Amino acid sequence: MDPTRPTPDARDTLVTPPSRGTAYAVSSVDGLTLIGVSHRRGGIDALETWHERLRPDDVAAHLLAVGVSSWVTIATCNRWDVVLARPPGVDLATVRAALTPSGAHCRPYAYEGEAALEHLTRVAASLESLNPGEDQIMRQVRDAYALARRSGRDDATLAFAFDTALRLAKRVRREVALAPLNTSLFSLARSDLERVLAHGGRALVVGAGEMGELAARALGAMAGVRVSVANRDFDKAERVARAVGGEAIALDDLAATPRDAEVLVAATPVRALVGERVLRAMPSLRLAIDLGVPRTVDQAAAAICDVEVIDVARLQVAGEARRRALVGRLGDAERVVLSGLDEAVGAWNERQLAPSIRAIVDHYLELVGDRLPPAEAERLARAVARVPIKGLRAVAREYGMAAASTFLAETGLHALELESRTRR
Repeated sequence: MDPTRPTPDARDTLVTPPSRGTAYAVSSVDGLTLIGVSHRRGGIDALETWHERLRPDDVAAHLLAVGVSSWVTIATCNRWDVVLARPPGVDLATVRAALTPSGAHCRPYAYEGEAALEHLTRVAASLESLNPGEDQIMRQVRDAYALARRSGRDDATLAFAFDTALRLAKRVRREVALAPLNTSLFSLARSDLERVLAHGGRALVVGAGEMGELAARALGAMAGVRVSVANRDFDKAERVARAVGGEAIALDDLAATPRDAEVLVAATPVRALVGERVLRAMPSLRLAIDLGVPRTVDQAAAAICDVEVIDVARLQVAGEARRRALVGRLGDAERVVLSGLDEAVGAWNERQLAPSIRAIVDHYLELVGDRLPPAEAERLARAVARVPIKGLRAVAREYGMAAASTFLAETGLHALELESRTRR
């Protein structure tokens, strides 16, 4: 199967194949698989479906049921991706079906092998983000993998994949100026905020997580803007509010006490948390920026209360405009990613081939070892082994480790490797 093409049951998939020119006949990163949906490839409705109906416990149950024990979930306001190590005998279609909610109106994109590694790297480097160059995603990818490690859900393939993706993401950030420091999805709403808060005013941030804190800090840096932070955990609200010289509010008090905020930023993934009662408690509210997935602001209630809502779907329009403006730099970033992937996969293949290469040399060494001095026998064995080793490396490079294993089996070299391991 060519993983750069849609899988046979994916005629309605929303995926666009990776940009890489190589045709991946067989993966050289055996079993690496990435299944997901995103705003750019699926839209907000699909993303809400996956977030709400495949929570961490659901993912664990579905994957364990089909025999997958190593996986990492990257669930953000921009995407829902699962990166996993697929064991032999578990095919891509089975895993994809396990990670598709019943009744979903679309299928998730599905990558395997080097295509999965490339997509993961593009995600970590923020090339797949709604706002290219955002800082958050690399931390989110790193934290997601760290959680999988603490939970005992990592293995050598995932370790290689995430180490490669994060290393190349750092390289992209170092070598290509895609965005200023602290750029985030919220940054795309800057012009709308300045329109409403041009002469100062009050802003309310609902949510004190990473996105809420970023929003509070950005608002607090605007001239004349006073910030309030509401959160279910009042201590977290107080910590974020204190950092921007603002006020902390208990989430349950939002609808109970009138507020004079002109702008509301919703940065917590609770569907319709901000409904008509909350909105009516803020009669001066003009603009709500909804960063939640699922959407936090009840749009019907906002329409009744004459509040403009900018959700992630609207921010996507601004992100695509910024992407068009950055086309040259994004091309530079792509080149960094692709050259780095070639090097990383080559090194991975070399490590995987090392036992076979040693077995080939040992085989020829046995043939001449009794007739020549040890140093000369080793030198001759390596010289004779150069041709099959060169062929083995070429097969692995062009067609992947599965093809290299076939090469070893057909030439009898796989048996030599097994004998060599037994002797050790």
